[in-house]
Amino acid sequence: MSAQAAATRLRRTFQYPSESDDEDAVEAGMDEQDQATLLTTLSTHDTRTTSTYTHLLLVLPLLPIVLYIPLLFHLSTLPAAGLAIPSLLASAYTLYFLPLPPLRISVSHVADLQSPTSARSKPKPTEAKAERRPVPYISEGTAEVVARYIVFANGALCAVLAVAEVLQGRAWGEGMTVRGGYLPGLVFTVVMFARRELRAVDMSELERLQYQSKST
Repeated sequence: MSAQAAATRLRRTFQYPSESDDEDAVEAGMDEQDQATLLTTLSTHDTRTTSTYTHLLLVLPLLPIVLYIPLLFHLSTLPAAGLAIPSLLASAYTLYFLPLPPLRISVSHVADLQSPTSARSKPKPTEAKAERRPVPYISEGTAEVVARYIVFANGALCAVLAVAEVLQGRAWGEGMTVRGGYLPGLVFTVVMFARRELRAVDMSELERLQYQSKST
């Protein structure tokens, strides 16, 4: 779920009718329980959707590894496969264990949506603190080092494979196959894009907005 859509939905939710509103608008308002239910529903749906798509996208880096394994037993393909498999594993690791921090919709962002100039200003949500998924069999210190360098190391691997492919002078289509050098870079690019799009939405600020609306 995008931050803009969530903020727009909740702006309407927390906008209580004024005394000048007609009876239909008053009846259309949502009480506190409905607001809490909506927040819970949005948060649950966003978390579930992010988890589902993350697990589905893991097939993209993991499936080619199965096809690369037989190449490890031939001297001619061993170097390429020996670099491609770590790259694909790094892409899968980054996608699953290193999600980007959630987008936090601030109270000012929700309020700005009520302004006629919001369409022009387009305020951007801020980032919440990143939380890494725990990695089994790896200490916290090691996981921290991996999180810091794995993306850069994977990018370097993809670059080496792509340069090697260019030097071989093969056709572009061959380079995109399992035996080619472009496939790990393509997977890495897709994973990094999907990782950005799968960012969850932090509802904490919106929950605080609900609390403030109840106290007024």
